[in-house]
Amino acid sequence: MRFKYHGMGKWGKWFLCFLSIAIISGCAGTKGAERKEAHTLYAEGVELYQKGKYTDAIERLKLVMEDHPLSAEAQSAELLLADSYFGNEEYDDAAAYYANFVSLHPRHPRAAYAQFQKGMSYFRQISTLDRDQTPVKKALIAFQDLTSSYPSGSYAEKSKDMILFLRKRLAERELYIANFYFKNKNYKGALARYSEILKEYPDVGLTDKTLYSIGESYMKLGEKDLAKDAFSNLISTYPDSPFAKDAKGWLKSI
Repeated sequence: MRFKYHGMGKWGKWFLCFLSIAIISGCAGTKGAERKEAHTLYAEGVELYQKGKYTDAIERLKLVMEDHPLSAEAQSAELLLADSYFGNEEYDDAAAYYANFVSLHPRHPRAAYAQFQKGMSYFRQISTLDRDQTPVKKALIAFQDLTSSYPSGSYAEKSKDMILFLRKRLAERELYIANFYFKNKNYKGALARYSEILKEYPDVGLTDKTLYSIGESYMKLGEKDLAKDAFSNLISTYPDSPFAKDAKGWLKSI
């Protein structure tokens, strides 16, 4: 005997449809149950940050931004995420998140803070004078941008102090290289570096020392008149400098 298959019928189709909807709804409900609300994740991130558990805080705060990008907590999470990277001494990541925050929210009440912290992220990477000075230059640009974009407030004042410090640091780097040339009897190379200091960094407190070194370099090259000019300029402009006494001694010998 043969049996013909006539399909599932009306009620069978309805049953399959109902079963499919139930399965999909069940999966969605499970996923929704596993996914925490933005305020919960953010609160956990804040607590972990305050306890110094920066790696765990980073994990929670990233979930706020990834799962709830349009939530009210997303902006705060982004800034605290940068702070968490900073606290974890991951300064490149911190700088990137601070920069992104300022770029996306330039009028945010804490934008000046974020810009300042961007500068500090580079500042924390500064090493000795004989190493690469790129972090110094990046920090300087960050603080200069802050004073330009947010000229009033405490962070602008702090940035001005940082700018002076960093400019002096760059001048000291030039002096370090110039002195290296001088010690290796490359007096023309040294003079080029000393002159650059006078031109680019006249406000960092190294002018008297630089003038003295210029005078010495000219003496080594046999350019006594030029040496005399440098020593005389030093004595007249900085009479109380510790280098003025030695400069007078040089003048007596010329």
